[in-house]
Amino acid sequence: MSIDGHIESHLGCKVIDKKTISRGETSSFKIITNTGLSIFAKYQDIENNNLINQASELFLLRESMDTPKVLGFSANCLILEWIETGQNTNYQAEIGKVLANLHKRTNQYFGFNYDNTIGLMPQYNAINQLVTSWKNFFWEYRLLFQIKYALKNKLISNKEHKKLLLIKPKLENVLSSSIKPSLLHGDLWSGNVINGINGPVFIDTSCYYGHSEADLALTYMFGGFSNDFYRSYEVYNPIETGSEQRKPIYMLYHYLNHLNIFGNSYHPGVLSCTNQILDS
Repeated sequence: MSIDGHIESHLGCKVIDKKTISRGETSSFKIITNTGLSIFAKYQDIENNNLINQASELFLLRESMDTPKVLGFSANCLILEWIETGQNTNYQAEIGKVLANLHKRTNQYFGFNYDNTIGLMPQYNAINQLVTSWKNFFWEYRLLFQIKYALKNKLISNKEHKKLLLIKPKLENVLSSSIKPSLLHGDLWSGNVINGINGPVFIDTSCYYGHSEADLALTYMFGGFSNDFYRSYEVYNPIETGSEQRKPIYMLYHYLNHLNIFGNSYHPGVLSCTNQILDS
C-alpha cells in the first residue's frame, strides 16, 4: 500500500498534494488532504517496528514536552501533524527548561523496554536485564557495540580498537554509581527541535533511560544551542561537578555512531574524544 493509501485508511481522507522532503529507506513527505489537513508522513517499504517505536516515543515524551500529534502509524508509515514554525525569542531558554523537566522523569533501571535506533544504527537497550549500573550499561550497550561495529567495517584500525578498549576501566572513576536513570530524548541535535508557533516541538527521538548529561552530548558537537539554553537547563536541573570530564565519554558514542553511518569524516572526532578520556 502506498503512503496515499495509508493516509486514506488511517484518516479517511484523500491526498491532494504531496511534496517529498527526503528519500531513502524511510522517505518523508509533506501532504495536504482534501479536508485541508497538513500532514508530515514517513513511509518505508520494509516492515519493521521502527516507525511504531517512533510513535510510541512521541506519545511518551508528549507527557513532558510538545511533540507532533500522532495521527496514525503502522509497520510501514508514521503520520503526524505538520508543525508550522514560529519566531519565539525565548526559544532557546524554553528548550532548556523543557529538557530539564523531562530529565526529572526517572526509572528504576537503565535502558528501555524495547530496542530502537539512533539514526540508521541499532540501539540496544538491555531489555529485561534490570541494569542498575550506568557505567556498565554505557559501556556494554552504547560504546562497545559501536566500537565492535567500527572495527568489523574497518573504520578503525586494530591499534585504535585496542586504545578504545582502554576506556572501560576509566569509566569506573568517572561515571558515578549515584547516577540515576532519567528519560532521555536520545538524539538531541538542533534539527530535531522545531521552533513552533507555541514553543519548541521535539521530533525524531531515540529514547531510553540514562544519565541526563548524555542527552546534551550532541548539543556540544553540532551547535545550534545558545548560552540561553544551557543557563535555563541548569536553573531547572543543575549539572553536577565533573561534567567536563564526562562530556567526551558521551560525545564519543555519537562520534562512533556517525562514523559507522557516515564514514571517515567522523574519525578525527572519535580519536579526539578517546584521547581526552584516556588523558584525564
